Amino acid sequence: MAYLALDLGAGSGRAIAGTIKDDKILLQEVHRFNNTPVKLGDTLYWNFLSLFANVKEGIRLAVKQGYDLKGVAVDTWGVDFGLIDSSGKLLSNPVCYRDFRTAGMSDYSKKYISVEEFYEITGIQQMEINSVFQLLSLNLTPDPTLTIAEKLLFTPDLINYFLSGVACNEYTIASTSQLLDAGKRQWNKGIFEKLSLKYSLMSDIVHPGEVLGKLKDDIELETGAVDAKVFAVGSHDTASAIAAIPAEGDDWAFLSSGTWSLLGVLSDEPVLTEEARKSDFTNEGGVDNKILFMRNITGLWLLQRLIAEWNKQDDKDYSYEYLLAECRKCEAFRSIVDSDHSDFNNPVSMMEAIQDYCKKTRQYVPQSKGELVRCVLESLAVKYYFVMQRLQECTDRQINKIFIVGGGSQNETLNQFIANALNMEVVVGLTEGTAIGNIMQQAIANHEVDDWKEVRRIIRNSFDLKSYYPEDTDFWKKNIDKNSHLFL
Repeated sequence: MAYLALDLGAGSGRAIAGTIKDDKILLQEVHRFNNTPVKLGDTLYWNFLSLFANVKEGIRLAVKQGYDLKGVAVDTWGVDFGLIDSSGKLLSNPVCYRDFRTAGMSDYSKKYISVEEFYEITGIQQMEINSVFQLLSLNLTPDPTLTIAEKLLFTPDLINYFLSGVACNEYTIASTSQLLDAGKRQWNKGIFEKLSLKYSLMSDIVHPGEVLGKLKDDIELETGAVDAKVFAVGSHDTASAIAAIPAEGDDWAFLSSGTWSLLGVLSDEPVLTEEARKSDFTNEGGVDNKILFMRNITGLWLLQRLIAEWNKQDDKDYSYEYLLAECRKCEAFRSIVDSDHSDFNNPVSMMEAIQDYCKKTRQYVPQSKGELVRCVLESLAVKYYFVMQRLQECTDRQINKIFIVGGGSQNETLNQFIANALNMEVVVGLTEGTAIGNIMQQAIANHEVDDWKEVRRIIRNSFDLKSYYPEDTDFWKKNIDKNSHLFL
């Protein structure tokens, strides 16, 4: 009995098979592929046809390798969506959230709904990439596909639809849209009315753990996966990743570390205070009826873009090991940047963007690869420090430990920097946290695992967690204070 997690990120995707045996979860990656947006004309699209072909290939390869699949479930990045017409056809490739079509939409919306009211209803950090502003931009263009569209399906919903034939909106991914009532956990009609958006596009909300149906006959025939169910899980990848953390109590925080960093805590109810809004915290849907109260931070995007730039420039592949070794040779705290600054959103050259930022802020301008990498990693750790301070103030909690999940948790240099900056224990070991959370949700839905208490026990049995402890804390605090003007 096995389950397949289709874990799709904004840069790559994986199909990971999971089985539960002897009180442990066993994982195997059966397929990995790139997920690269494509510029066509003035628009940056996702290549959905390629994405779906790789989803099917992942299922086929799992079956070929001998897995008896009882379920498949999809999780992806947030906010993006596709539109379906009355015959069930995809009207256009979904547009990437980094496209410029939403520029100015947040300011435009203020004429009809204030940022304060928006937050009171949705609890979502107001970012122009959010689905509500993507939809608003289509409305104002106007885009003809919107006229004939029958359904709006977020990326995981869209894949589920073509796998199972069931059109619905899963709760955790829907919560990223800034169209959901955070308290009621249903669509807020008032937002649609005030912004003149088409409410009929939205589908019923389903929650993690529900069975959407079985794979369609044509998908079964193509992949060989017979009688596999399609499960709704926390289809926003962050929700599934955080569900994998085997922690107890409420004195811990999480950091999902990847292209984006998401730093926060679990809560039973949304935090909708003005203090939380002004601090740019968001309340997104979690698994097991939880709220992820967290801050979205531009994370390893800067480093990823630097590496891609250097690889292209020098026609070689620079390894993380090499670059981190070069980073450790460099002097500490020569340059610090705010990763959330608009200069780093999607520059032609990330190296030049960082150097220009340092010039403008009258700092040392990093030149070597090691200096640029150290600048990015130290800057992220310092950023997390200031977000953590606000997180504890907004929740009135004392945080003593932070669990890091996601690909970024493999960066040992960054992990140590975070422990130093936050002056607390950092726990890693769930590199595949998203897939683990995805698979365990399927196991609960399929009645192979009883509850979340059993899930946490199985995860603790299965993985060796590693802790990093603070070092040089006085030195770090001195330099954090020195650079506080860049973040406050």
